Amino acid sequence: MKKQILQIENTQSSDFIPEIVLQLKRALDDDNKNNIDSEKLLTREETAEMLSISLVTLWKYSKDNIIPAYRIGTKVRYKESEILLALKKMNQFK
Repeated sequence: MKKQILQIENTQSSDFIPEIVLQLKRALDDDNKNNIDSEKLLTREETAEMLSISLVTLWKYSKDNIIPAYRIGTKVRYKESEILLALKKMNQFK
């Protein structure tokens, strides 16, 4: 990869900072969209193993809306991010 050097002379920072901020926001938005689109879906077995619980307990958590489940055809899947969020909620002190 070839390095490129940009040299700016006789310019005030107020002239180019808004453009830098705009480009950073666009890059972060694009990254967030890619993360949402590439959400990892786990099987029932993978989810139960991740949580160290039985499939029956996982079913109960899904039924009680503790962990949201998604049906795709005849298969049930869980979003990894929602599992981690549910864990945080379950482990909060009240």
